[in-house]
Amino acid sequence: MRLPTSVANIVSAAMIMMLFGAGSTWGQAVPPKMGAVGDSLLDEHFDQSGFSGISLDYSRNAIQLMVDAGKIDAGPTGNWGGTRGTGYEYNWALAGSTTESMIGSDQHTNLASQAASAGVAKAVIVIGSNDLFPFPAAVGNNTSTLAVTALPQSSYESIYFGLATTAEIDAFASAAVARVSLAATTLRNAGIDVVVATAPEYGIAPLTEFLYPVGLGRERIDAVMGQYNRDATDELTQNVGVPVVDLYTMTKDIWGDNLNPKETFEIGGVEIDLNGTAGVDFRDYLQLPLPPGVITDDTPDAFTHDGIHPNTIVNGMFANLFMTAFNSEYGDNFSLFTEPEMLANASGDLVYTGDTITNALGGKTYANYVVSAVAVPEPSTLAMSCLASAAVVGMVVRRRHRNRRRETLSR
Repeated sequence: MRLPTSVANIVSAAMIMMLFGAGSTWGQAVPPKMGAVGDSLLDEHFDQSGFSGISLDYSRNAIQLMVDAGKIDAGPTGNWGGTRGTGYEYNWALAGSTTESMIGSDQHTNLASQAASAGVAKAVIVIGSNDLFPFPAAVGNNTSTLAVTALPQSSYESIYFGLATTAEIDAFASAAVARVSLAATTLRNAGIDVVVATAPEYGIAPLTEFLYPVGLGRERIDAVMGQYNRDATDELTQNVGVPVVDLYTMTKDIWGDNLNPKETFEIGGVEIDLNGTAGVDFRDYLQLPLPPGVITDDTPDAFTHDGIHPNTIVNGMFANLFMTAFNSEYGDNFSLFTEPEMLANASGDLVYTGDTITNALGGKTYANYVVSAVAVPEPSTLAMSCLASAAVVGMVVRRRHRNRRRETLSR
C-alpha cells in the first residue's frame, strides 16, 4: 500500500523525531524556542537597573548567555512593554517579581499562549526569592518595597529575629508553592517542556550581609526558604510532573551557608571572589552622589555592583544547570558551556588552567542537582510524534477494515 504524500510526510517527520529526538544534534541545528517566567535571575540584565539606577547591561544572565551562544532562541528584542520591557519576545520574567506578582501579571499565561502562536517549546521558571525580600524601601535611589507573600509587614525582620509563628511560615510556604505549581501546570498543559528551579536565598548576597549581619538570623530566613523549596520540589515533581533543578542547594555549595560562608570558588582554575561586586565596592553605590570607578564583569567577582545579582561568570553555571535538566529529562542535546568558555564569557583576561568546578562543588556534577519528575513529562515533540503515529495507525486500521469488508461483499 502506498501512503498519500501528505500522510507520508507526517510519518517521515514522526519517525525522524522518534529516531533522532528533538534534542539531538539534528533537532537542534535550529535552536529551540525557549521562554522564561520569574524574577531577576531570568530577566535580561540589559533591561534591569541596580541600585542608584545604574544598568546591569555590562553583565549577562543565563538566558542571555544561551541566546548569545546560539543555544536557544528567545525571540527578538523589542519595545514590548509589560513584564518583557525591551527584552526578548519569549522572556516574561521581571526583576522583583514574587510568586504572587508573577501570577498577577500573567507571565505564565502569556508564555503559554506563545506555544501555539510562536512555537515556543521550552521554558524555565525561577521564582520565590523575592517572596522573602530583605531590603528596606529606598536603599540609595532604589524604590523597591518589602515584598513578602502571605506574611505580615516587616516579616523578614520578624523571621530574622525569631518572632514569626509556625502558622505564618506554613501559610507563606503553602501559598508560594500553589502559585509556582499553577505556573508550571499552565505551561505544561500548553505542551511546553518545563524546568523549574528552586529559589536561592538572599542571605549569600553581600548587601544582605551588610544590612543583616547576624548569621544566625539569616539562617532562620534560610530555613523558611528551604521549607518552601522542599515543598515546591515535591509538588512539582510528584503532582505536576515536571523536573526541578536545585539551584538553592547549588548556591549553598558555591557560597556556603550563613554560619560558614566561603570566600572563593574556582572556575577554570581561577579563584572567583564570592563577595566581589563587579570591580567596585557595592557600599559606595547605596547613596548619592555616585563614586568614580569602572563597573564591569571583566573581573573574577561573583556579583554585580549592587551586591545582589550574580555576575556573568556565575550565570554560566546556572545556564549549564538548566541545559543539563533539559538534556536528561526531555532528551535534548544542549552542549554545556566549558570552563574556558565560561571564563571567556566574562573576560578575555582570565586565564584557564584546568577544570575545577566539580572539585569546588565537593565532587558534584550538574546532574546531581536535577530532580526528576515522578510523573513522566510529556514533551511537546514527543506528543507530536505520538499523534502522528496514532494517525497513521488509525488510517491503516481503517483501510484494512474497508478492504476486509470489500472482500466479504464480493463473495
